Amino acid sequence: MKAFRGLTKKVYKGEGGFTLIELLIVIIILGILAAVVAFNVAGFLGAGTCQTAQTEASSVQTAIIAGMADHNSGSMTSATVNPTNSADGNLTVTCSQGDFDLGDYLHLPTHGNWTWDTSGVVTDGSYEGGGDIAYLNSSVWGGACA
Repeated sequence: MKAFRGLTKKVYKGEGGFTLIELLIVIIILGILAAVVAFNVAGFLGAGTCQTAQTEASSVQTAIIAGMADHNSGSMTSATVNPTNSADGNLTVTCSQGDFDLGDYLHLPTHGNWTWDTSGVVTDGSYEGGGDIAYLNSSVWGGACA
């Protein structure tokens, strides 16, 4: 045991730790790197909500156009779909050749409010999912997502 103590004294003899200045410099550098990463990541936070809103609006539009095709209709009454009446699939769409239930063509509950024109194209809407809200404008499907 005595030999081991002598060995450890020789190993650690003359070695010191980091100085306070060296530690502060490392902490400052890490802080600067963390700030740069935080600002760069903040720009990506809303992108997922906008892409989800565009996907859902596209699904609603596809369902409407499929319903129009099945009913041999070239036009319909402009209407709105929102979460309260599309989640249960009981939204009646009136077209020139009769009515159809949008829920038969849209097999998922929506988390947005969508408005379409008489040709079945989604013209406007807002999406609320996970607490985030995204607005679309169909002319470019940009809105707040642009």
